[in-house]
Amino acid sequence: MRERLAGLTRGRCVMALLVLAGIMWLIASRQWAHVDAAASAVPGVAGTGGERGEGNPLATACAAIAAVGALLLAMLGRVGRWAVSAIVALAGLGCAAAAVQGLAAPAGTPTAWPWAALAVGALTAAGGAAAGIASGAWQRSNRYDRPAEQGPVREDPADDPTTAWDALTRGEDPS
Repeated sequence: MRERLAGLTRGRCVMALLVLAGIMWLIASRQWAHVDAAASAVPGVAGTGGERGEGNPLATACAAIAAVGALLLAMLGRVGRWAVSAIVALAGLGCAAAAVQGLAAPAGTPTAWPWAALAVGALTAAGGAAAGIASGAWQRSNRYDRPAEQGPVREDPADDPTTAWDALTRGEDPS
């Protein structure tokens, strides 16, 4: 399995998950159903029909979790990447569950957006799982690690200021 995911580098994985999270956010903000005014009328209340809701808040939350998780994959160590990739996969499954709930809603006719959310949620879950598997082979970057402190090279030990101060402490004249 890891051989198949060998080409999934850290950058490709982060970009793919960010794109999926953006698509998920876009889908979550769309109208997921058309409501028939006669079918959803409450006694004593005049129905107007039209669209139901402003998208799906659960899918929007899952998109935000997937986006933040994708960014965290670029920064964390091995164990952190495994945990975050599991959370991203769960966010994808949450979006898919929201889509199933949107398709099964009793009032109204679902649009194509819940179907798109189901597909993107499944892809995000698969991407999170693939990131978890492939992240074991990613090398940690040492770009921002500080190099070991090495003092200036002194040719004569008498040029060392520490030696001069120690000599003064003992009462000797270091000059």
